[in-house]
Amino acid sequence: MKDVPNEISLEIARKIINEMIKFANDNKLLPGSYAVVDAGGHVVAFERRDMGLPATGDIAIDKAWTAATMMSSGKMLEVITMGQGWRLNVKHKGRLTIIPGTIPLISHNKVIGGVGHSGGSADDDEKISQAGMSAMYREDKIEVEVEEALTISRNIALESIKYVENKKLKPVVVSTVDKYGWINLIYRMDGANYGLLEIARDRAWTAAAFGIPSDKVLDIIGDDAKINWNERLNTSAGGIPYILKNKISGAIGIAGNTPSEDKKIAEAALKKIK
Repeated sequence: MKDVPNEISLEIARKIINEMIKFANDNKLLPGSYAVVDAGGHVVAFERRDMGLPATGDIAIDKAWTAATMMSSGKMLEVITMGQGWRLNVKHKGRLTIIPGTIPLISHNKVIGGVGHSGGSADDDEKISQAGMSAMYREDKIEVEVEEALTISRNIALESIKYVENKKLKPVVVSTVDKYGWINLIYRMDGANYGLLEIARDRAWTAAAFGIPSDKVLDIIGDDAKINWNERLNTSAGGIPYILKNKISGAIGIAGNTPSEDKKIAEAALKKIK
């Protein structure tokens, strides 16, 4: 077995998610949401399967965040806090959780990230997350087939990354959402700032919510954009809806370069999957 990594790369994060999905499929467990974060609790990769409940997305992310920032599993936190860990949410805006499926990633006796799964029973979430953790220590490549919508999101993200690399642009965060704005996928390229995570996600949400590129939304709502009516609203360029089978299926959000460059990345990726 090769030496385990000192930090979580996108490649490792995707490998962990593939193993979680494979374990769920092999054991006929419910589809859900899968999240991997770095040592600071910031998303490196996230995926929600087609039948995964929309609300499980942020739950999985918060589980991974808890594992990394508390450097402990949800089960251990429950023991340490004597079941009162939920009270800490007053300080952390509801993010901290002691629900099983919250697993830290450890390398060289140091927590370098966290894994979170949401979508099944507490026991199933724990088993799936544990399976994901084990993938970090394996040399073999892990491949798994996923459903149509997630496959499309993966292809969009990989095409975006390929474009960035070919054009020698700055690393980006790629986010896709469904037509209702619920998160489907997040990939943060190695070297991309974690501050880009919410920008990419917000651009995707804005494009999906209005059914037009994010930078065209002001043409519709005008000065109302100045009213903080939704924290996800982002009218800068970089968010584009995508249409499959003659209807809006979702949207992509890119962040990492100038807004105009981010928009070009999104457009180039969408052309590849149509």
